Amino acid sequence: MTPADQGLSLAAVRLSGVDLGLAHVLGEAELARASTFRSPALREAFLAGRIALRLHISALTGDSPGSLEADYFCPTCSGQGHGIPRYRLPSRPGLLRASLSRSGSWCVVAAALDDRIAGIGVDIEDRSAADFDGFPSLAMTANERGQLEKVPPALKPRFQTRLWVRKEAVLKALGTGLAKAPSLVDVSGSTPSGLTGPPGQALWSLEDVSPAGLPGDFAASIATFSEIPHASSTTGYGHLPAGGP
Repeated sequence: MTPADQGLSLAAVRLSGVDLGLAHVLGEAELARASTFRSPALREAFLAGRIALRLHISALTGDSPGSLEADYFCPTCSGQGHGIPRYRLPSRPGLLRASLSRSGSWCVVAAALDDRIAGIGVDIEDRSAADFDGFPSLAMTANERGQLEKVPPALKPRFQTRLWVRKEAVLKALGTGLAKAPSLVDVSGSTPSGLTGPPGQALWSLEDVSPAGLPGDFAASIATFSEIPHASSTTGYGHLPAGGP
């Protein structure tokens, strides 16, 4: 199944290719948050990601980038300009849910075109991102650690990073981010487990993705959940093979 089959649209974007002169299309809260970055490189990466997300949505819906009204929602605080990306569009009622993730000089942007999707999260990381001592005890469930033991040593870093991007995607879809311990969420199967509350009983889809143009040294995943069952979201990638993705 491809993301498009699930009412999703995603794309990989090289941050250096985004025209920062389009920053005027961003909302006041987004620009205010950009100003909090002391590092010019981090500030430019933030602006490029937000611009890229608006351009992606604009290409899908026909709405001009500047006409999109950002309505970011953070379930843990009342801050503005961060949290779950949502947009009000002139062309459609309600809120369009979206997600973005940056790593190095690349980002992946995603938008949920299906109104039944209640949460969406995407994550991208360099394939060596989770290659450090202590990762299994810090971020993996007992079941995932059992699977890791079956993986050849040379493939373990890639296997761990694949799990990490899946966890990040799920936690972004929930809106909690790392406020929820990643070691409590198992993402070794076709749907995440270990979740509590209504999202835990929702219909989840969790998929490894390779958007066109994204270099092969990155890993990316997308997660969605819907409170209304529909046939197009009932399949997944199954269990990770012992040799890693």
